[in-house]
Amino acid sequence: MAGLGGVALLPLQDMQETVVIVKHAATLVAIAFALLASCSGQGMAMRANAGPSYPRTLENAGALPIQVIRRVTHIDIANTAARGFGASTVWLNGRFSHPIEGIDVGQTLRLDLREFRDEFGESFRAGGFFATRNPEALVLCDLETDGRMYGLVVVGSLLD
Repeated sequence: MAGLGGVALLPLQDMQETVVIVKHAATLVAIAFALLASCSGQGMAMRANAGPSYPRTLENAGALPIQVIRRVTHIDIANTAARGFGASTVWLNGRFSHPIEGIDVGQTLRLDLREFRDEFGESFRAGGFFATRNPEALVLCDLETDGRMYGLVVVGSLLD
C-alpha cells in the first residue's frame, strides 16, 4: 500500500519484524563495544608489566669479560671478570631489561629471555618449540650498574 509521495507503508506484521531486527542489531553493537573495551583492557595490563626505557645518557664504561651465551629461550651469563657486581640491570638489544640481584666472580646466571620486558611491556621473542613468531636475534647485551653501562660479550646470537 502506497502512502504520500509514493512511499510504501509496511503492514503491521512487517513492522514488528523490523523492530526485532533493530533490537538484535543493537545487541550486536553492544557486544562489539564490549569486545573493543576488553582489548584496550589487555593493553593496560600489558603496560603494567612494562620495564624502564633504555638509559641512553649513562656513561659507557667499556666492555667486560662477561660472556652471554644464548640457549634458545634462556641466556647464561658467565662472569669471568676479576670483580663481582651488586644489584644491576641486564639490557638486551638496547630495549629489553631484567633486574638481577648481582653476579659474583666465576658465577653463571641463567635468565629466561621471556622475562625481559621493554618500556611498553612487550617481552623478548625468545622462540622455542611452541613459539608462534620467529625468535628475535640477540645482538647486544649491556650491564647497567653503579650509574654506568658496561658492554658484555655475546656468544651465539640466535639459536645455535
